[in-house]
Amino acid sequence: MKKIIVIFLFLFVAGISTAQIKERASNSTVYLGIGYKFVFLTNTEARDAYPFFQLSNGNFLKELDGFIGVAFNEKYAVEFSPAYLFTNSVASDGYNYSENNISRFYFPQQTSLFALPLNIRMKYLPFSNESTSALGKIYVGAGVGAMYISEEMTNEIYSDNTRSNYLGVKTYSSNFWTSDYELFVGINSFSKIGYGFELSYRFVPLNQPDNKPIITSLAGNFNSLNLSANITLTF
Repeated sequence: MKKIIVIFLFLFVAGISTAQIKERASNSTVYLGIGYKFVFLTNTEARDAYPFFQLSNGNFLKELDGFIGVAFNEKYAVEFSPAYLFTNSVASDGYNYSENNISRFYFPQQTSLFALPLNIRMKYLPFSNESTSALGKIYVGAGVGAMYISEEMTNEIYSDNTRSNYLGVKTYSSNFWTSDYELFVGINSFSKIGYGFELSYRFVPLNQPDNKPIITSLAGNFNSLNLSANITLTF
Protein backbone atom coordinates (compact mmCIF):
# COMPACT_ATOMS: atom_id res chain seq x y z
CA MET A 1 0.00 0.00 0.00
CA LYS A 2 2.88 2.38 0.77
CA LYS A 3 4.28 1.75 -2.72
CA ILE A 4 0.91 2.48 -4.35
CA ILE A 5 0.59 5.80 -2.49
CA VAL A 6 4.18 6.80 -3.32
CA ILE A 7 3.56 6.08 -7.03
CA PHE A 8 0.30 8.04 -6.88
CA LEU A 9 2.02 11.04 -5.29
CA PHE A 10 4.85 10.88 -7.86
CA LEU A 11 2.39 10.95 -10.76
CA PHE A 12 0.44 13.73 -9.05
CA VAL A 13 3.54 15.94 -8.65
CA ALA A 14 4.59 15.21 -12.22
CA GLY A 15 1.14 16.26 -13.39
CA ILE A 16 1.36 19.53 -11.45
CA SER A 17 4.73 20.32 -13.03
CA THR A 18 3.43 19.64 -16.53
CA ALA A 19 0.33 21.75 -15.95
CA GLN A 20 2.37 24.66 -14.63
CA ILE A 21 4.68 24.60 -17.64
CA LYS A 22 1.73 24.74 -20.01
CA GLU A 23 0.13 27.69 -18.25
CA ARG A 24 1.64 31.11 -18.95
CA ALA A 25 -0.15 32.85 -16.12
CA SER A 26 -0.81 31.57 -12.62
CA ASN A 27 -4.42 31.30 -11.53
CA SER A 28 -3.80 29.66 -8.14
CA THR A 29 -6.17 30.27 -5.26
CA VAL A 30 -5.85 29.77 -1.51
CA TYR A 31 -8.58 28.15 0.56
CA LEU A 32 -9.14 27.00 4.13
CA GLY A 33 -11.87 25.20 5.96
CA ILE A 34 -13.11 22.96 8.74
CA GLY A 35 -14.78 19.57 8.74
CA TYR A 36 -16.61 17.12 10.99
CA LYS A 37 -15.76 13.48 10.39
CA PHE A 38 -17.56 10.25 11.30
CA VAL A 39 -15.01 7.48 11.92
CA PHE A 40 -15.65 3.72 11.54
CA LEU A 41 -12.66 1.60 12.62
CA THR A 42 -12.26 -1.47 10.41
CA ASN A 43 -10.03 -3.48 12.78
CA THR A 44 -12.29 -5.71 14.89
CA GLU A 45 -10.39 -5.35 18.17
CA ALA A 46 -10.15 -1.57 17.82
CA ARG A 47 -13.83 -1.22 16.87
CA ASP A 48 -15.00 -3.40 19.79
CA ALA A 49 -13.32 -0.99 22.20
CA TYR A 50 -14.06 2.22 20.28
CA PRO A 51 -17.26 1.66 18.27
CA PHE A 52 -18.68 3.96 15.65
CA PHE A 53 -21.65 4.53 17.96
CA GLN A 54 -22.34 3.32 21.50
CA LEU A 55 -26.08 3.12 22.11
CA SER A 56 -25.84 2.94 25.90
CA ASN A 57 -24.41 6.44 26.35
CA GLY A 58 -24.55 8.02 22.88
CA ASN A 59 -20.77 8.17 22.67
CA PHE A 60 -18.94 7.67 19.37
CA LEU A 61 -15.65 8.39 17.65
CA LYS A 62 -15.47 12.06 16.71
CA GLU A 63 -12.95 13.91 14.58
CA LEU A 64 -12.61 17.63 13.92
CA ASP A 65 -10.59 18.51 10.81
CA GLY A 66 -8.95 21.71 9.68
CA PHE A 67 -7.26 22.34 6.35
CA ILE A 68 -5.51 25.05 4.37
CA GLY A 69 -4.58 24.55 0.74
CA VAL A 70 -3.59 25.94 -2.62
CA ALA A 71 -5.42 25.13 -5.86
CA PHE A 72 -2.76 25.52 -8.56
CA ASN A 73 -5.31 25.39 -11.37
CA GLU A 74 -8.66 23.78 -12.10
CA LYS A 75 -7.29 20.25 -11.76
CA TYR A 76 -4.69 20.16 -8.97
CA ALA A 77 -4.54 21.23 -5.34
CA VAL A 78 -2.40 20.49 -2.30
CA GLU A 79 -3.35 21.08 1.33
CA PHE A 80 -2.16 20.63 4.90
CA SER A 81 -4.74 19.07 7.19
CA PRO A 82 -4.37 18.75 10.99
CA ALA A 83 -7.16 16.96 12.88
CA TYR A 84 -8.24 15.94 16.37
CA LEU A 85 -9.89 12.55 17.00
CA PHE A 86 -11.24 11.67 20.45
CA THR A 87 -13.58 9.39 22.42
CA ASN A 88 -14.25 8.20 25.97
CA SER A 89 -16.05 5.01 24.98
CA VAL A 90 -16.08 2.02 27.35
CA ALA A 91 -17.88 -0.42 25.07
CA SER A 92 -15.38 -3.29 25.25
CA ASP A 93 -16.64 -6.49 26.90
CA GLY A 94 -13.10 -7.26 27.98
CA TYR A 95 -10.17 -9.10 26.44
CA ASN A 96 -7.38 -11.53 27.25
CA TYR A 97 -3.77 -10.39 27.37
CA SER A 98 -0.72 -12.59 27.93
CA GLU A 99 2.54 -11.43 29.49
CA ASN A 100 5.44 -13.65 30.56
CA ASN A 101 3.33 -16.64 29.47
CA ILE A 102 0.60 -15.68 31.95
CA SER A 103 -2.84 -14.85 30.57
CA ARG A 104 -5.18 -12.44 32.34
CA PHE A 105 -8.62 -11.07 31.51
CA TYR A 106 -8.94 -7.26 31.45
CA PHE A 107 -12.31 -5.56 31.81
CA PRO A 108 -12.23 -1.79 30.99
CA GLN A 109 -13.83 0.60 33.47
CA GLN A 110 -12.65 3.90 32.04
CA THR A 111 -10.94 4.81 28.78
CA SER A 112 -9.52 7.90 27.12
CA LEU A 113 -8.31 8.01 23.53
CA PHE A 114 -7.26 10.92 21.36
CA ALA A 115 -5.21 11.20 18.19
CA LEU A 116 -3.69 14.05 16.18
CA PRO A 117 -3.42 13.20 12.45
CA LEU A 118 -1.17 15.61 10.49
CA ASN A 119 -1.41 15.07 6.74
CA ILE A 120 -0.29 16.54 3.43
CA ARG A 121 -3.07 15.85 0.92
CA MET A 122 -3.03 15.96 -2.88
CA LYS A 123 -6.25 16.50 -4.84
CA TYR A 124 -7.02 15.88 -8.51
CA LEU A 125 -10.24 16.94 -10.27
CA PRO A 126 -10.56 14.60 -13.29
CA PHE A 127 -13.72 16.24 -14.67
CA SER A 128 -12.89 19.90 -14.07
CA ASN A 129 -13.65 20.72 -17.73
CA GLU A 130 -17.29 19.81 -17.00
CA SER A 131 -17.77 23.06 -15.08
CA THR A 132 -21.51 23.19 -15.72
CA SER A 133 -22.22 19.77 -14.21
CA ALA A 134 -21.78 18.09 -10.84
CA LEU A 135 -18.96 15.97 -12.32
CA GLY A 136 -16.74 19.04 -12.43
CA LYS A 137 -16.88 19.28 -8.63
CA ILE A 138 -15.67 15.73 -7.92
CA TYR A 139 -12.10 15.15 -6.76
CA VAL A 140 -9.93 12.17 -5.83
CA GLY A 141 -6.68 12.18 -3.93
CA ALA A 142 -4.21 10.74 -1.46
CA GLY A 143 -2.59 11.91 1.74
CA VAL A 144 0.45 11.02 3.77
CA GLY A 145 1.62 12.14 7.19
CA ALA A 146 1.97 11.20 10.85
CA MET A 147 -0.43 10.58 13.71
CA TYR A 148 0.12 11.03 17.44
CA ILE A 149 -1.97 8.60 19.51
CA SER A 150 -2.58 8.74 23.26
CA GLU A 151 -4.55 5.99 25.01
CA GLU A 152 -5.30 5.37 28.68
CA MET A 153 -7.38 2.53 30.12
CA THR A 154 -8.33 1.63 33.68
CA ASN A 155 -9.00 -2.12 33.81
CA GLU A 156 -10.31 -4.57 36.34
CA ILE A 157 -8.09 -7.65 36.17
CA TYR A 158 -9.33 -11.25 36.47
CA SER A 159 -7.69 -14.63 36.08
CA ASP A 160 -10.04 -15.55 33.21
CA ASN A 161 -13.12 -14.34 31.32
CA THR A 162 -15.55 -15.83 33.86
CA ARG A 163 -14.60 -12.84 36.08
CA SER A 164 -14.86 -15.04 39.16
CA ASN A 165 -11.32 -14.43 40.46
CA TYR A 166 -10.75 -10.69 40.90
CA LEU A 167 -7.05 -9.71 40.97
CA GLY A 168 -7.27 -5.92 41.22
CA VAL A 169 -7.51 -2.78 39.11
CA LYS A 170 -4.79 -0.91 37.26
CA THR A 171 -4.41 1.99 34.82
CA TYR A 172 -2.29 1.62 31.69
CA SER A 173 -1.33 4.31 29.18
CA SER A 174 0.64 4.68 25.97
CA ASN A 175 1.66 7.66 23.81
CA PHE A 176 3.41 7.33 20.47
CA TRP A 177 3.74 8.52 16.87
CA THR A 178 2.93 6.38 13.85
CA SER A 179 2.49 6.87 10.10
CA ASP A 180 -0.81 7.82 8.46
CA TYR A 181 -1.91 7.28 4.85
CA GLU A 182 -5.25 7.93 3.20
CA LEU A 183 -7.13 7.67 -0.09
CA PHE A 184 -10.27 9.72 -0.68
CA VAL A 185 -12.99 10.88 -3.05
CA GLY A 186 -15.17 13.92 -2.52
CA ILE A 187 -17.27 16.68 -3.96
CA ASN A 188 -17.05 20.41 -3.25
CA SER A 189 -19.23 23.35 -4.26
CA PHE A 190 -16.20 25.59 -5.03
CA SER A 191 -18.06 28.81 -4.29
CA LYS A 192 -16.55 31.62 -2.19
CA ILE A 193 -18.05 30.03 0.91
CA GLY A 194 -18.63 26.45 -0.09
CA TYR A 195 -19.51 23.07 1.35
CA GLY A 196 -18.60 19.54 0.50
CA PHE A 197 -18.58 15.89 1.46
CA GLU A 198 -15.76 13.38 1.43
CA LEU A 199 -15.41 9.60 1.77
CA SER A 200 -11.97 8.35 2.75
CA TYR A 201 -10.06 5.32 3.93
CA ARG A 202 -7.17 5.81 6.35
CA PHE A 203 -4.28 3.39 6.95
CA VAL A 204 -2.68 3.62 10.42
CA PRO A 205 -0.25 0.84 11.39
CA LEU A 206 0.15 0.32 15.13
CA ASN A 207 3.83 -0.58 15.26
CA GLN A 208 4.46 1.03 18.64
CA PRO A 209 7.19 -0.64 20.74
CA ASP A 210 5.31 -0.81 24.07
CA ASN A 211 3.39 -4.00 24.86
CA LYS A 212 0.65 -3.28 27.37
CA PRO A 213 -2.89 -4.58 27.99
CA ILE A 214 -4.50 -1.75 26.01
CA ILE A 215 -6.13 -1.65 22.60
CA THR A 216 -3.29 0.04 20.69
CA SER A 217 -1.06 -2.90 21.70
CA LEU A 218 -3.63 -5.58 20.83
CA ALA A 219 -4.97 -4.24 17.52
CA GLY A 220 -2.83 -4.66 14.42
CA ASN A 221 -3.89 -1.31 13.00
CA PHE A 222 -6.14 1.70 13.51
CA ASN A 223 -7.46 1.78 9.95
CA SER A 224 -10.80 3.48 9.39
CA LEU A 225 -13.51 4.30 6.87
CA ASN A 226 -14.53 7.95 7.23
CA LEU A 227 -17.29 10.28 6.06
CA SER A 228 -16.82 14.02 6.51
CA ALA A 229 -18.81 17.19 5.93
CA ASN A 230 -16.72 20.29 5.18
CA ILE A 231 -17.12 24.06 4.96
CA THR A 232 -14.60 25.91 2.77
CA LEU A 233 -13.64 29.57 2.41
CA THR A 234 -11.82 30.50 -0.82
CA PHE A 235 -9.73 33.69 -1.15
